[in-house]
Amino acid sequence: MARILSVQSHVVSGYVGNRAATFPLQLLGHEVDVINTVQFSNHTGYNTVHGERFAAAHIRDLFAGLQANGLDRGYTHLLTGYMGTSDNVHAVSAMARQLGQTNPELTFVVDPVLGDDGALYVPEELVALYRDELCPRATLVTPNQFEAELLTGIKIATLADAKRACDELHQMGVPNVVITSARIGDDASTLHLVGSELCARSGTKHQFAIGFPQLDGYFTGSGDLFAALLVARHASLANEFAGLAGALAKACELATATQAGVMAATRQHQMSTGIAADPDLPRGSRPSDMVRGFELRIIPSRHLITNPTASFQAFAI
Repeated sequence: MARILSVQSHVVSGYVGNRAATFPLQLLGHEVDVINTVQFSNHTGYNTVHGERFAAAHIRDLFAGLQANGLDRGYTHLLTGYMGTSDNVHAVSAMARQLGQTNPELTFVVDPVLGDDGALYVPEELVALYRDELCPRATLVTPNQFEAELLTGIKIATLADAKRACDELHQMGVPNVVITSARIGDDASTLHLVGSELCARSGTKHQFAIGFPQLDGYFTGSGDLFAALLVARHASLANEFAGLAGALAKACELATATQAGVMAATRQHQMSTGIAADPDLPRGSRPSDMVRGFELRIIPSRHLITNPTASFQAFAI
C-alpha cells in the first residue's frame, strides 16, 4: 500500500483534479492525503465558475502543518496536477525536495498540466519551470502530446517523434515517461499512449506504445484520472517487478483499460440525456446541461477501476 500526497485542483461538483484522483487511488488500496491548489464550484468547461485560486503561501502553510505534526513522514508518493502559477510550482518543488529528504525512495509523479489541443491554459512561463525545476526531480511524468511538445520542443507526428520526446525527457533526469495521448499518422479514430522506462538495474530503456480509441466529446479531468490510475497500478506492481523493466508498461495497460471503460460509460451517459453535443463548441458557449452530461462516470464505473473489462496490449517501439 502506498501513501500518497496529491496536490491538485478541487471542484465542489464534478470530477477533475483531486476529485478525479482520490477515489480511484483509494479504491485500489492506497492512502491519499490532498492539498488543493484551487477550489472552484465546477470545472472551467462550464460557462460560469466561482471559487478561489489558492496562493502558494496557502500550500506551504498546509504542508508546514503536516511537518509540525510529523505527518509528512511515510509518504511514498507525491502526485502533482494543476498548479496554475509559478509560485505554486516553486512551492511544490520545495515540497518534493523536503519529502525526498525524509524518504529518499519517494516517487514524485508530475502531471504537467499546461494545456491541450494546441492551447495553453496556464501562463507561458510555467513551461520553463516544469522543464527546468520539476522534471529534473520527477520519477514519472505524464504529459499529453501538446505538453510533451512544449517541454521538449519536439513536434510529435510519428512514434519515432514520440520516442525522441521521451528521450529528451530522460535527458532532463526523468526515468519514467508516459505521453498519455498522441495523434499518430492519419488515423483520426485512434490515439496512442507512448511510454519509456529506464531500468534501474541495467540502465536499459524499455519503450512501448498502446493504441486506444478516440471518443468524441467534451471530456474534462480524463488526464487527472489517468495519472491517478497509473500511480495506483505502478505502485502495486513495484514489488512484483523489483526494479526490472516492464512495470510501467503493465501499469499503462491496466490504467488504459480502466480509462477506456470510464470514458465509454461517460459518453453513453451523455447520449442518454438526449442533449445534443454539437462539435467544436468553444469554451463559454457550451450549455451547462450538456457539459454536466460529460462529467466522468467514476463512481458508477467503480467495477471498471478494480476489474477493467477492456484489454489493451503494449507493443515495443
